[in-house]
Amino acid sequence: MTSAVQAQNVKITDFDLPVSSARKFLIDGFYNWAQTTPEDTSQSKNLSSSWRLNGLYTQFYSSPSYAWNLNLNGALSQTARGDTTRYEYNLATDLSKYFTDSHGFFGNGELRSNYQRKREFGKDNRPTIEIFGGLGYGRQVNATSLAKAIRIDEDLRKGGITNKFMPKSTMLAIAQIIDREAEYRDKYKAIYESKIIEDITQEVLNSGVSNFNNMSALGFMRIRDVLYGNNQFINERAWGGDIRLGVAYELLTRNELIKSPSPTLDIRGRYAYPIGINHQIRTLLNVRSPLDSNFAKLFTGNLGIFYSYNFTNRISFNAGYTATLNQLFSGLDTLGIPIGTDKSGADHTVSAGFNFYIENYITLNLTGGYTRIYRTEDRFFTNASIGFIIF
Repeated sequence: MTSAVQAQNVKITDFDLPVSSARKFLIDGFYNWAQTTPEDTSQSKNLSSSWRLNGLYTQFYSSPSYAWNLNLNGALSQTARGDTTRYEYNLATDLSKYFTDSHGFFGNGELRSNYQRKREFGKDNRPTIEIFGGLGYGRQVNATSLAKAIRIDEDLRKGGITNKFMPKSTMLAIAQIIDREAEYRDKYKAIYESKIIEDITQEVLNSGVSNFNNMSALGFMRIRDVLYGNNQFINERAWGGDIRLGVAYELLTRNELIKSPSPTLDIRGRYAYPIGINHQIRTLLNVRSPLDSNFAKLFTGNLGIFYSYNFTNRISFNAGYTATLNQLFSGLDTLGIPIGTDKSGADHTVSAGFNFYIENYITLNLTGGYTRIYRTEDRFFTNASIGFIIF
């Protein structure tokens, strides 16, 4: 696979289109059930169960003048048999306005909100709301569409439908078609998939490397498998990065008895580096300090590095490390609310797992990991879940 990627006429970082957009919707969950039967028949059996249903929706739009992102995940769960069903969500959305049509300086605003159904301090919790505004430099480009085009190019050449890799101009044209899926969906409704494949087929025929004047059924199915079938991409491909500096403020805390903290000065950065078509590295850094007497003494935030690798068309591997800086507390006030100090402690998490693409947008996810909570405890965890790719 490595040699095939090196022989390509295009690489992931060539994808820098004027307008790009994509969306994704995933659902996964699990159910646990256990029964304990005592040897003493006079004692009753013990039944326990728990379940969780997760949903994830992401969407982005990028153009030379501005870009926006939306990330929403939520869950329904029950941790014990007969317990109340709980629900939660996390929302993050941001908008960037670029001062020039390049990868240079930009203004950025962000809104975050999260909620978990819970009762604390004798009051029901409420959704939190946090806003951020600042300046930034750079840009991260989502190049998954070009990665799919490269996979199509490889499969067509492997199947003898083309006699060599397609030229760079053709590859970028195919990536543009893939990237405009939302436009095709709105225009062609139920037949949008066929129209996308039809337009890609025309680009292949016009590339000058096709062995046929008309695309065979085999070629049609190879293209379809990459976009909608067994060869689907589970992991996104991206390149580049950006850094932002600004001020954040929590307008609404999770409970009405908790006062809004001081505004914070935030530094936020991210960087993505693709290695060929199968490997992807991502990093992130978010650090903040309150704009009060603890400025430059108290730091909170997180950093992480993540790696993904496509073993085959059906199996991908994911691994990551995150460190989270949390404020330390010195006790409770009269209402039972923690009293913060000017010091922070780091929690560390390492995880790794596999995604298995089964069939018809169904995935099996296996993950294991280790968490070290600052001066508290070590945790080992495993998780198995079934996922459904809605789109």
